[in-house]
Amino acid sequence: MSNPPIRPLAQRLLQALAQEQRARAGQAVPLVRIAKLLDAGASTLLRELAMLNLAQQAPWVVAEMVEGRWMLALTAPGAATAQQLDH
Repeated sequence: MSNPPIRPLAQRLLQALAQEQRARAGQAVPLVRIAKLLDAGASTLLRELAMLNLAQQAPWVVAEMVEGRWMLALTAPGAATAQQLDH
């Protein structure tokens, strides 16, 4: 069974997160940073991430609360997908 198509917001989120993680030497990125880049609300992005991760066999993005801030990081499958989206 194949995965459903990736929604446009999820595609933009994966690409922005991949770019920011590259700029930060692989470190997690604050959710608010991605929200600003995409001009989207943080809660909207968290919902999109939940739907994206549920549609996959393994999560593509990990969201973790660190010192009161949501931080996002791509997993290996998420990074691979983001790279495919760039090409």
